[in-house]
Amino acid sequence: SMSQTVITVYEDRKKHVPLTHSQKTDILSFRTIIGGNHIHLDYDGTLQVMKYVGFISKGNTRLQILPKIYEKTSSNETDVQRESMRVMQNLLRVSEFNKILQLPDQTSSAEQLDLMELFIGIFADKIISLYSRQMYREYIDIEENSTFVKGRIQFSENIRQNPVRMDRHVVNYQNYEQNNALNNIIKTMVIRLLRLTQDSNIKNRLKKALLFLDDASETLLSIELFDSVRFTRLNMQFKPVFEMAKMFFLNLSPESYAGDETVFSFLVPLNELFEYYLYKVFSNLGNEFNAKYQNRHRFVFSPKGDDVYIKPDILLEKSNKLVLIADAKYKNPNYENGRYTKINQSDIYQVFAYARAYGINNVALVYPLFDDHQTPPQCFTLKDSNGDIALTIACVDVKNPVISDHGKYLQKLLIPSDS
Repeated sequence: SMSQTVITVYEDRKKHVPLTHSQKTDILSFRTIIGGNHIHLDYDGTLQVMKYVGFISKGNTRLQILPKIYEKTSSNETDVQRESMRVMQNLLRVSEFNKILQLPDQTSSAEQLDLMELFIGIFADKIISLYSRQMYREYIDIEENSTFVKGRIQFSENIRQNPVRMDRHVVNYQNYEQNNALNNIIKTMVIRLLRLTQDSNIKNRLKKALLFLDDASETLLSIELFDSVRFTRLNMQFKPVFEMAKMFFLNLSPESYAGDETVFSFLVPLNELFEYYLYKVFSNLGNEFNAKYQNRHRFVFSPKGDDVYIKPDILLEKSNKLVLIADAKYKNPNYENGRYTKINQSDIYQVFAYARAYGINNVALVYPLFDDHQTPPQCFTLKDSNGDIALTIACVDVKNPVISDHGKYLQKLLIPSDS
């Protein structure tokens, strides 16, 4: 089965994985992609990947990094992996990537334990559903000086070019052509992905997709080729499948075009994914609320011009008045005996500095929920000579796909009703 070919680890958590010599070599070569300080492999096979979630694939080595969601992994490994995959998809589903991916809803993709195969399968299904409705043909304008008349004669051109010769006419006709840049890109990408997938069901779906692309030809992919494709009202419905091909292309690293040592990766910084997720939660609070994401604010003005900017993750306004600054942290605040024990001191200083810079006295640090049931919020008062600042520490259950649930919970918690 394919599952033994996928090495699954959880972001930032050390895990002992049995590796062959060539897998070790491959994993060490991933440092060029992920950054040497973000991947550690000990002699005893303990692997740790920090900062990113997603996958990297090369030859027979496929490494999948999922967000961690349980600290004490007492439950069965497959269940943990399934929950993590669900969280990964929840985070991706509200992210900008979903404009391209359009991930299926919870139920249909929950059983898929391999992110890379999930993406490839979505791509195959997209092609099939799109091309079975209509073939993408492009009208190619052809203008030529022809001895016989096709299309319509352009008289003014004709007089200019052929003032004497009456047997020649400049004609303009449109040729209906399936062998065009867009189809060729899609076909080439399908052939590429056929080499990557190890799932027989997905292989069959890709082969079925190829049948629709019979008249297209394999081509040399380049960013220039992708940039040459133009979208109009007439071919707009092909844009999602094109964007997905482009995403695959950009994530297939350049050295990957020789043989089957393709390096294919899709990596997203987990904290940014979570920040954006939280921004989406706050964006859904309702009309009088307005959330801003990573707003830059000049904090220290320096005469040399190297101003220091501070960048809170999320600013929340109610009726155009700033009511909250929230910072998202994808780590475990570790709730035990009625309090959160792993709150980083520098994170607290950070939100305190935001509060002072923006002249506001309400801030929050928001973490994912690492427990099975909702842990209660914890409130602190931060003091200095300028008065008090209220800090709330809260957790959002990223296992729950319903964004509006989180919104209601955070709103009740974080926003004073009469501010």
